[in-house]
Amino acid sequence: MTTIDKPIMIIGAGIAGVHAAETLRNEGYEGRIVLVDRDTQLPYDRPPLSKEFMLGESSETDISLRSVESLTALRIELKLGVRIVSIDAEKQIAISSDGEIMEWGKLLLTTGSSLRKLQVNGSDLEGIHYLKTLSDAIAIRQKLDGIQQIVIVGAGFIGAELASSFKRLGKEVTVLEHAPLPLARILGDEMGDYFLQLHQSEGVHVITEDSVVQFDGTNQVEKALTKKGRVIPCQAVIVGIGVIPNTFLSDKGLHVDRGYIVNEFGETSLPNVYAAGDCAMWPFRGTNIHIEHWDHAVNHGKCVAKNMLGGDSNAYTTIPYFWSDQYDHRLQYFGHTKNWEATVLRGNMVDKQFTHFYLNASGVVEAALLVNQPKNALAVRRLIKQQQPVDPDLLSNPEVNLKKVHIQAKEDKVSN
Repeated sequence: MTTIDKPIMIIGAGIAGVHAAETLRNEGYEGRIVLVDRDTQLPYDRPPLSKEFMLGESSETDISLRSVESLTALRIELKLGVRIVSIDAEKQIAISSDGEIMEWGKLLLTTGSSLRKLQVNGSDLEGIHYLKTLSDAIAIRQKLDGIQQIVIVGAGFIGAELASSFKRLGKEVTVLEHAPLPLARILGDEMGDYFLQLHQSEGVHVITEDSVVQFDGTNQVEKALTKKGRVIPCQAVIVGIGVIPNTFLSDKGLHVDRGYIVNEFGETSLPNVYAAGDCAMWPFRGTNIHIEHWDHAVNHGKCVAKNMLGGDSNAYTTIPYFWSDQYDHRLQYFGHTKNWEATVLRGNMVDKQFTHFYLNASGVVEAALLVNQPKNALAVRRLIKQQQPVDPDLLSNPEVNLKKVHIQAKEDKVSN
């Protein structure tokens, strides 16, 4: 294992940063580990914010990633409320907003992402919220008792999960989406229509192909006005229109294209500087991609931490995965694709239990959406990982075990 005289510094104490720090210790690293974050709160888990925490089913303690005691036991120096404003790779230093200079031997950037902001007239009124942090979630939850009508701007996964949570709390929910169908950019029109009907069947008013142009109210938001002339009464608005990777730290020679560009080992274009999680653009099957989900942050952080210690480097090849809970639906998505050639449905959408496969022109499974079928997860991962053409008839037949589809594809590879 490489000996590092100066500390390993990790900037960002979110999912990727915390798991990277723990991995360094678990791999036997004995040197100093400094974990820095501009937030003043202890590291916490974000997925429950739109679901269990919003519903009051979990507390701040429940969603805490690690306690001070557990980090102290691992000799991880946690510095909260410290905003790093610049780094110098040549001098191997980081400078905080109050002028403190911190030395490092190796640096890991796990700076996460920030929310896109909606800039329209009235967007500064009270009652207009964003959900990214624990503070955001607390602020929303504290106001819910006095709110009956809520507008959600954006029908992405956060917007959809909040719509589900608010309906469970008995609120009147309107979702505004500028695209023709929710989630269609990721899941396609057929699945977009499925989720549109799902939310409508639960009593959510979903408005597509329209957007907010103004919020009205004296001090508190009272209504949302849309491009097509709709006037929607509301006492609260939640905006969820996507995120932007945090790449505010720069240094000459540090390559950035939406996120910090890293190779398969997590190395940036600067020596001894790495990046992982939401802030990184990493290579996946010939192209650089950006993933904003919990599973990726955990696995990328762990993999890159191991590579920082020297020795045999391990390429990051984990199949992307994310999940979402909406009403009585557990959604699981494996893989990554934007330009599929064909889709194959296995199961019945009416029964709310099915798997929707996305195939490329060669008949290879690139991604899959599982709806209330967690038992298919392992087989789906294998199908995506093997990158071999499959028989669509076998794939669509629920009577054929998915393991057999996987085996058949392997045998076809051997025979060819």
